[in-house]
Amino acid sequence: MDTTYLVYPQKDMDAELTQKRKTSVTFDLPAEQQGDEETAQELLSPCATSPTIDIHAQIVPDTMLVALFDRASEMKELIHYNKTFFLALKSHLGTKWPRFENTLYCERQKMPDYEWMKRISKALQAVPSLLEKFKELVGYLGEEEEEEEAADTASDYFFSHVPISRIRRMPQRLSKESYPQFFINCQESLGDDYQAFYDLLFTSPDQLEDHAWEQQMHERLKSRKNILEQLQEIVAYEIEEEE
Repeated sequence: MDTTYLVYPQKDMDAELTQKRKTSVTFDLPAEQQGDEETAQELLSPCATSPTIDIHAQIVPDTMLVALFDRASEMKELIHYNKTFFLALKSHLGTKWPRFENTLYCERQKMPDYEWMKRISKALQAVPSLLEKFKELVGYLGEEEEEEEAADTASDYFFSHVPISRIRRMPQRLSKESYPQFFINCQESLGDDYQAFYDLLFTSPDQLEDHAWEQQMHERLKSRKNILEQLQEIVAYEIEEEE
């Protein structure tokens, strides 16, 4: 029997398989997952052509108690947009309005928030509804009891170091018309000693030099601390107005 041999074209087949085979092994991601990967890469990669947004931030100091960065200009805007309310304030304060208005526009550098609010609260204490509305308008943040005590202490320290003799250079500022309640308080507290106090208060620097005048004033009011504190607060305010 004759044997028949089949000869395969091995080299040609190997060449064909080599051409069809890829040169390396890759694992392609599904279309969806691949898209997520590209997005993540874009987020991580810097892009010089992308537009940038500048974010301006201001540091809020610990002493800031109202939402006013530029107190003077922002108060003017508040008054412009709340005319009815501030007309009511003006009507209530009467002749005291110009001084109150000066306080409203006083810069934070000259008067910190706690002192600013303390003065405003004192001026409006007879009308709590107006005071509460004012606090709402300026974004008053409020204070904890401990902070209020600290503010009072700092304020008392500030007033106690005011040279009250400086008011002698502007006696017209310290009049009964400007501070009627102060003089009423003096009369009630001092009684029979009121006239001697009043005469000393308006004694000319030519008659009594400042140091001696301050000593006598402190001596006369040493048992009337509240009157001395009121006088110191008035002098501090008038000094700021003069400067």
